[in-house]
Amino acid sequence: MTNGNPEQQSKQDRQRARAEAKRQAERRSERRRTLSVVLGGVALIAVVVVFVVVLMGGQEGGGTGPSTVGDVTVEGVPRDTPLEPGESAPAFTAPDLFGGTVSWSDYLGSPALLSIWAPWCPHCQVELPVVDRVMKDYAGVGLVTIVTAIDAQPGPTPEEYMQDNQLDFAVAVDDEDQTLAAAFGIRVFPTLYFVNSDGTVALSLTGEVDEATLRAALDSLA
Repeated sequence: MTNGNPEQQSKQDRQRARAEAKRQAERRSERRRTLSVVLGGVALIAVVVVFVVVLMGGQEGGGTGPSTVGDVTVEGVPRDTPLEPGESAPAFTAPDLFGGTVSWSDYLGSPALLSIWAPWCPHCQVELPVVDRVMKDYAGVGLVTIVTAIDAQPGPTPEEYMQDNQLDFAVAVDDEDQTLAAAFGIRVFPTLYFVNSDGTVALSLTGEVDEATLRAALDSLA
């Protein structure tokens, strides 16, 4: 049984209700402040992550594509057929796959083997390790390669292929227009040019070459 004045009781009830409403409002306000802090922290972390990703991308080149330093330059004009014996190999300068520059002029004065390949070409993938192994027996013959048509078909990137096969010879990177491939009249991958010390072509071979054929061609260089 409830005692006391009903009006007084109603007033107390209203006071308690207002107090409870105030407490609930304070709790809601506190939750909003907490949520704002959390969301602010998440936003800050997101900004930091984006900044780090952009920074790393700028430092590392941002992708699985080849490293480039400078542009491809080549003497001569595009041709429809491979170089013939006795013709001079066109001088060129191109970015090296792992940084720096490859210049054909650096190889003049000594015999050289020039291999032109594509990373997705299965015959190139088989031949290049053989070339690398055999060339260790020919210290007086330079070895330079040109990688081209990089995105023409699916396959590993040039970097991935070189690293997976532990190859470290010079690799000139052709441009998207395949300027170097056109200057050398490339129609088949791989193509090997055996070049004399005076810069003239002694022999060219297309398609996958076995070790015996490779050694015989190298022995013929002057």
